Amino acid sequence: MVTTGLKKVERGNLSEQVYASIRGALMDGEYEPGDRLRISALAEELGVSITPVREAIFRLVSDHVLEMKAATAVHVPQLTADQLREVQLIRFMLEGEAAALAAQRILPKELERMRAIQQTFQKAASVDPKKASLANREFHFALIQAARVPILYATIENMWAMMGPLLRTFHATMPRRDLASGEHKHFDLLEALATRDSERAKRAIQDDIRWGDIMVRWVETNAAGKSVTG
Repeated sequence: MVTTGLKKVERGNLSEQVYASIRGALMDGEYEPGDRLRISALAEELGVSITPVREAIFRLVSDHVLEMKAATAVHVPQLTADQLREVQLIRFMLEGEAAALAAQRILPKELERMRAIQQTFQKAASVDPKKASLANREFHFALIQAARVPILYATIENMWAMMGPLLRTFHATMPRRDLASGEHKHFDLLEALATRDSERAKRAIQDDIRWGDIMVRWVETNAAGKSVTG
């Protein structure tokens, strides 16, 4: 059983809170692809009965962020290169549209928050991959939040929940990037938001998402290596 440090949930809608807690852990990369989640152990860690955990697991399976191979065998999926391409395509289209809307709707305080998040991301990128990954995700969701499209937000959030476990392994394996030059596409996006340039904002975030092609190639290489050694 993988221990993630999940926080005990409070009284109220337990199923919804358990769902949010496990989903958040997936997005944060607290689990790795292939990890098995045991319902009884999760219930104990969260301080709830088995029923709300089981309900939350069924929802997460329906969301395609967990998979159930048998009645009690719940695993974190191992995304294939084709599945990752599909996730990236959805992000490319939806986050691009969100960026275009955000350029027209973002408030000054939201833009300042995004600038602060980017500073955290930039400082962490070369020294702390996990912190950089979390800051990067926070930056993207601050952008989507500024667009004020809650249904789109939830859809994109699901894509990140699917990618979270893979991102943990990817960032731990790949060489750390030096972002001190200020050439990262996030800076283009911030300038576009400041000038309310929707087309430039859309292009900047889509160019940033295209960087994920490196991750697709990494998945393909790992899959090829396993097929040879297997």
